Amino acid sequence: MSTSLNLRWQGRPTRAEPGPVLDCLQPLVRRYELSVGPRRVRTATYLDTVDWRLRRRGLVLSHEGDSLVLNGSSPARSEKVPAEITWPARVEQLAPGPLRDGVAEAMWIRAVAPKVCSRTVSSEVAVLNEDGKTVARVEWTEAACLEPARTDPVVRVTVHPLRGYTRDADRVARALLRTDGFEPAESSVYEGLLRATGLDDAETRPGITADMPADVAVATALLGFADAIRDNLDGTIADIDTEFLHDLRVAVRRTRSLLKICGDQLPSRLAERYAPRFKWVGDLTTPTRDLDVYLLELDELARSLTVGEPGDLDPFGEHLREELARERRTLVRGLRSKRFTALLDGWRTALHKVIETGKSPITAEQLAGERIRQVAKRVDRKARAITPDSPAADVHALRKRCKELRYVLEVFKPLCPPETYRAVLKDLKRLQDVLGSFQDGEVQSDKLRVYAQDMLDGKRPRAATLLGMGELLARFVRQQQEARHELTGALEKFLGAKTHARIRELLP
Repeated sequence: MSTSLNLRWQGRPTRAEPGPVLDCLQPLVRRYELSVGPRRVRTATYLDTVDWRLRRRGLVLSHEGDSLVLNGSSPARSEKVPAEITWPARVEQLAPGPLRDGVAEAMWIRAVAPKVCSRTVSSEVAVLNEDGKTVARVEWTEAACLEPARTDPVVRVTVHPLRGYTRDADRVARALLRTDGFEPAESSVYEGLLRATGLDDAETRPGITADMPADVAVATALLGFADAIRDNLDGTIADIDTEFLHDLRVAVRRTRSLLKICGDQLPSRLAERYAPRFKWVGDLTTPTRDLDVYLLELDELARSLTVGEPGDLDPFGEHLREELARERRTLVRGLRSKRFTALLDGWRTALHKVIETGKSPITAEQLAGERIRQVAKRVDRKARAITPDSPAADVHALRKRCKELRYVLEVFKPLCPPETYRAVLKDLKRLQDVLGSFQDGEVQSDKLRVYAQDMLDGKRPRAATLLGMGELLARFVRQQQEARHELTGALEKFLGAKTHARIRELLP
């Protein structure tokens, strides 16, 4: 044993009294001395982002007493919790140091918040050799979840080897496993708590199947997007992190695209009635998201200045934050309004009714083949019309058609051959990246001109600030020009025979 070994105790919880361990290790007492330590009781709150970014990296972050503890990294880390911190918290709110460095990449711009809170009782048996040196530690841990629901204790017994004494730890582990009471554990205490509360099983809506009626398939996909809007609503209103708004907007865009592409499969002019309502939500959320993006990139943009200092853009950042505060107030009023609540509730009710009573004469597979080809043809037609002299509006129109193709592919992914699907998506993403760079360059340069004029009309910023903003403007214009230059090659590749063949192979 070079690393710790987790075991599961199959008997009843003992409130961390290590009697079963002592009984199982009796055959070793001629070789080793067993020393039982005191019982310890503590409360641990396990933290992660809403999309489980730490867990996916194998990291476990917990708040225990006045400390933050990070396991799963090498080595494990513990630091004092800043007195002013409240959860949820973004990475910049954590105290600078090795622990923050250990979670920064995984957290990205997302905030961590409590997932489960547990009461843990533990004790330890030290295994000492004939020289009185500790060669292994056996830790008995019982953790019962307090929030979000009370559970029976999860029991884990961990054998910790000490450096240079792995053979001794092996003997201890074998002695425990030779009995009926212990077996290797497939999960840690944390994973056991998630399983006990049901949090390890993501709630998934039944997926689309090939023989499903087309109207039921469309309503099922739309209901999934409605769930995403609902699930990100509170985080957006509370401004926990900027990705809640981003994910809400993506769900709205997917809804609008699917209504446009497949809305005719829904009954009673449902798509016609709801399309303008979701456009309102899109328009409501755009200003705040645009400002979020600018502020997320501002530090990096400031560091890239060549004729000034990063601090020259501080007044610009202050202006953006003031604008963001105003736009967020408008956004929150809209999302809390009766209009939005009625929209989402009415929409979900209508979709549930379609799923319960669907009777389309064609199947999801038939609809998928027809609509994917339709949208792919629109993309092809728009792409072939693009020349180096095409106006920016035509390039933006192509970008929108590419997004529609991406969304309809994602909806009908369960019906597509996996390898072919991945290849088509990869081909499409290459083109989307170039189109996105072109769009970002134009939008950000246009916005920058507006911000500069607003600042001149208001507080009259320093010359250094305007010069720095001018350098950013030149950068965005250059980005758009470079993307336009790359577009010709990207179009040639996307319009080639390989991509067309792959799209034909997607569905019968």
